[in-house]
Amino acid sequence: MNGANYRDFYQKALIPIGLNDLYHYKETSGQKHTIPTHWLIALEGRLKDIENEFYTWIVTIYPSDSNGSFSWNTSCYTSSIYHCIHQAYEHANELVHSGKNGQLFTKNKNEDVS
Repeated sequence: MNGANYRDFYQKALIPIGLNDLYHYKETSGQKHTIPTHWLIALEGRLKDIENEFYTWIVTIYPSDSNGSFSWNTSCYTSSIYHCIHQAYEHANELVHSGKNGQLFTKNKNEDVS
């Protein structure tokens, strides 16, 4: 990974991409040559108040290969901002569950998935 958020980046285990999600990715990403095999779901913290060490959190999904290699600037999903890491973690767990069932994008149609 080569990104701007080195300190507060916590990835969950890689999830193999299900057929439904792979189809959706191919249709919406415009990628013809590089097709990922896995999803990398991560919690990313951003320091908002240095004095109190207050962080906000987002959950991000990156297309990845089986080794976990991905590009930090090609996320295919970014959640809304969470003010509590526990809420972000719960959302990440929901995404993991959907991803394991191959329904990551069908269950999150209303989210900003690009």
